Amino acid sequence: GECFERNAEGMLKNMAIHELALLASFYDVTVENIESVDLDKEFSSMQTLKGPSGKDFTDFDKAKFTIKTKTGKEVSVQADRCGGDVSYAMVSDADGKELFRHSMPDEEDEANVSVLEAKYPGAMPYFFSQDPDYITVKERVAKLCATGEEAKDIATIDIAINALEVGEYLTPLMKEKLS
Repeated sequence: GECFERNAEGMLKNMAIHELALLASFYDVTVENIESVDLDKEFSSMQTLKGPSGKDFTDFDKAKFTIKTKTGKEVSVQADRCGGDVSYAMVSDADGKELFRHSMPDEEDEANVSVLEAKYPGAMPYFFSQDPDYITVKERVAKLCATGEEAKDIATIDIAINALEVGEYLTPLMKEKLS
């Protein structure tokens, strides 16, 4: 329950927001462009848990769904709150054959994680594996502020808004399908 209360905005607007931003960036996923959402009910799960405050919080502990857009694109997202600290992206063809996979953390990140865990005990584990990415984002945005040079490969505010809107759209839709 502590996790649900601490992340009361919900799984899609917290843990999976990065994936939704990727969908907005590379697959033209916006609320206006969603043709259909197919929820994998066998994988997906929703719970109501009591948080430390004593209040009940209902959210997904696992979710897997496929979005089809009006422009003919199809993309899937799978998230699991208890799935560990490894994250990956996979690209497959229409038959499901894997064409590419990128996992995080890699071996270099793993070594950095151990150092950071010792240096900052008690911090959330995902901060450690994403540390190099946070540094890159901060450096690029700081450079933009200092010089006006475009922050390359950084999600824009429009991408962030689209991702949040998609999260807002999907959450009640998926909760209804799981009820």
